[in-house]
Amino acid sequence: MRYFFLIVLFLLSSKIYGQTNKKFILIDDTTEHVIPFANILFSETDYKGTSTDIDGVFYVPNKIESITISYVGYETKILKISQINSQLIRLKSQVSELDEVVIDGENPAHRIIRLAVANKDLNNPESLNSYTYKSYDKIFVEIDDAKSGNDTLQVVNSFFKDSYFFITETIAKHKYLKPRFTEDSIIARRTSGFKSPNFAVLANSFQPFSFYEEHISLFEIDYLNPISKGSTRKYKFRLKDEYVKGKDTVFVISFEPRPNRNFEALKGLLYINSNRYAVESVDATTFNSGKIEFTIQQKYNFIENNYWFPEQLNFEIILGDNMGSFKYVGKSYLSEILPNAPLKKKDFPLVSLTLPDKVEGRDSKYWDQYRKDALDKKELRTYVLIDSIGENIKLDKILKWAPSLAKWRIPLKYVDIDLKQLIRYNKYEGSRIGLGLYTNDDIFKHISIGGYGAYGFNDHTWKYGGELLVDIPGKKDISFNLKYINDLRETGTYSGNSIMNPFVQRNWIASQMDAVESYSIVTEMKLLRNINWSLGFNTADITPLYDYQFTNNNLAITNYKNSEFTIGIGYYFNEKLVNTFGITSRLDSDAPILNLTYSRGLKATFDSDFSYNKLRFTLDHSFITKGIGKTTYRLDLGYIDSSLPYGLLFTGEGTYDKKVPIVVHNYFQTVTPYEFLSDRYAHLFTTHNFGRLFNNKGRFQPDVLLYNNLGIGSLNNATHHQNIDFKTNEEVFLETGLELQNIIKLPYFNIGYLGIGAGAFYRYGYHNLKNSNDNLAFKLSFGFSFK
Repeated sequence: MRYFFLIVLFLLSSKIYGQTNKKFILIDDTTEHVIPFANILFSETDYKGTSTDIDGVFYVPNKIESITISYVGYETKILKISQINSQLIRLKSQVSELDEVVIDGENPAHRIIRLAVANKDLNNPESLNSYTYKSYDKIFVEIDDAKSGNDTLQVVNSFFKDSYFFITETIAKHKYLKPRFTEDSIIARRTSGFKSPNFAVLANSFQPFSFYEEHISLFEIDYLNPISKGSTRKYKFRLKDEYVKGKDTVFVISFEPRPNRNFEALKGLLYINSNRYAVESVDATTFNSGKIEFTIQQKYNFIENNYWFPEQLNFEIILGDNMGSFKYVGKSYLSEILPNAPLKKKDFPLVSLTLPDKVEGRDSKYWDQYRKDALDKKELRTYVLIDSIGENIKLDKILKWAPSLAKWRIPLKYVDIDLKQLIRYNKYEGSRIGLGLYTNDDIFKHISIGGYGAYGFNDHTWKYGGELLVDIPGKKDISFNLKYINDLRETGTYSGNSIMNPFVQRNWIASQMDAVESYSIVTEMKLLRNINWSLGFNTADITPLYDYQFTNNNLAITNYKNSEFTIGIGYYFNEKLVNTFGITSRLDSDAPILNLTYSRGLKATFDSDFSYNKLRFTLDHSFITKGIGKTTYRLDLGYIDSSLPYGLLFTGEGTYDKKVPIVVHNYFQTVTPYEFLSDRYAHLFTTHNFGRLFNNKGRFQPDVLLYNNLGIGSLNNATHHQNIDFKTNEEVFLETGLELQNIIKLPYFNIGYLGIGAGAFYRYGYHNLKNSNDNLAFKLSFGFSFK
């Protein structure tokens, strides 16, 4: 639907400008889309004027008799105010593809870009020690007329002709304290179709808060910022216009990737103000981004004559192509901005996005304080139409499914069905089917009692278990779990001793199992900011399901009992927690994650046979090297101080299986699953994604990944392990691999592609095998991409 319908209705006055200013909206004469950041010159006053905001809105004082409107790619228009009969002003586009202007051998746009880069730290609002502000956010969804060609979607679009599919509004207060403390506190929210939504969507969370980071991250894709060091070598800049604004000059610079440059790029317009060479406005769209197109618009204001700070943040996402697409539009308006607010760490809760109870029910006068304009007819009709649909199909009740679905459960009356128990596969059991049921809030709130039963078609054995789960509401997110299982456990502790998750590819090749009957109790909680901890006790009867005998002190042991106490601590750098649908979740981040687990074997406790100390430490981290790509690594360390049976040692770090040749990250690709056995080890797994090296156009756009993995380990008392084959790893193990992701791309619901890739990995050095073909492993990889 044309943008005209978004701007037909508007307020005749505002608190800011009052009745001494006339309001106008600038739109494209053909598309009727608003034109942001156009220059408006007041002819009667030397070099003074204004500019349109993100919504194409501008105000003219009553005393002004004529204005001159100019915008890149459009005709320049001179108008007398007395002759303007509508508040909508139209501009006609004109084709003018200017070459780069070169003065004294240099593109003048480059000088301005370099100055903007040099002043990034000065102008970046996140360089402030602290700030607070309030925001009014609005998001709506509709079918994109320009790309819709699907008959079904056109029928649906016809039904929603005078309304959107969805609209939501939010008012929130935001706090920031350098370097990483943030809080988004929801004050009011309103969502079409829901009476009391237990979620909130902030429009400004879909894009970076400022346009100064080296990379602009959109939908987990990192686009090179045109305002970054060395960007003139990759982007083509043109100085399209410059105009005087008060005492300053605004430079309008277009940017787009240079030909034959393969990187994730943006294109659009930058408005650089000569006052500190700051970004005054930006209008940027993803370049050649496949099934998803993302546009961000940001407008900054120079507040307190000292700081450049965002005042409007918009985004537009067009998802889908050719056969019909959806448009998601978000608008965020900032007010009550307070730089360097008096904040301390204790002022910030553990959860970054807080959603207090009873924030609905604000009357229209309250919303009008923050809305830029009153809701137009289309937006009002959306609430009426979707609210009636929501009432008929009971959307509020459906929303209650969210906490269960987040745990991979389907909610029914009184019980949830555990989807993870329905069907699994591993090489020992083959196909495994089962059923798991858990009580839900219909019976007990914050308490769930459940159990499961499952059958393996290869081992022809039933497995079963039950547990009691207790969640204690509060900021600490405390939970207790009391569990009994009679099931299988893969040997070794490397893979976490669990084959319960059917979506972990490593579990598909698990073939060496222990039968385990165990009782355990575990509590988890948020100990401090950035720190999670767990405390548990487990006792188990263990029976190896393979030919094996453990000898120690001249005693031969096959079956054994083990009891252990475990404490785990996880530290998340730059952790950001949000509470949505009643679920606290952690946002993905490239920042380091540290995990340390300590276990103490308790000999004689419940007839346990062993006493030991066991440690495992992991460090996960990713970082971007500009112009080279993204590096991800895991450092993994393990240590046991006593001689223990095979099933309690470290093994399972390999993933080479000819029948299931799949790339599994943070494992060795050329090592068979149980090739090495250790009681202490050190592994380092590194993956570097170069991105699309070959080209950034067409169907063949594979990401190129380079793997380098190494590991070393040792095993004391290797002779204690009888009747089983294994190797030790006293010398460094080395392997390198190259993977091409998304070689084959299969369209998926017209929103992206399911990708199939391939990789080749080679082991070398001390552990190089005699037959060179045995050192080489070819594997497949699977993924999803919008491009």
